[in-house]
Amino acid sequence: MPARNAQRQTIQILEEAEAITLAELTRTCRVHTEWVVELAQEGVVEPLSAQGPQWRFAASSIVRIEKARRLQRDLGLNMAGIALALQLLDKIEVLEARLKGTPELSRPEDTDTD
Repeated sequence: MPARNAQRQTIQILEEAEAITLAELTRTCRVHTEWVVELAQEGVVEPLSAQGPQWRFAASSIVRIEKARRLQRDLGLNMAGIALALQLLDKIEVLEARLKGTPELSRPEDTDTD
């Protein structure tokens, strides 16, 4: 079997409330700074702080950037398409959470006593 070059990856566990820099975000997600800036302009991700030279993002932005990257790579979506798809996925998530918290509703035809 041929020898494989083992690549060391550093895994860092981030608290959701932790803020990371734009450089950390782009390095972690392996994307270009310009691409993240475009996502921010489309409202896909929102910097916690965009003042000065150092943008900071919530650590949860990593997951959102990864989803955006998959949408672009797998479906060929442009920025506006990525923004719309993620907005719809967010709505689905909220609705599914509501359904899980709501007792099963009976159908009107199930309660007919005619």
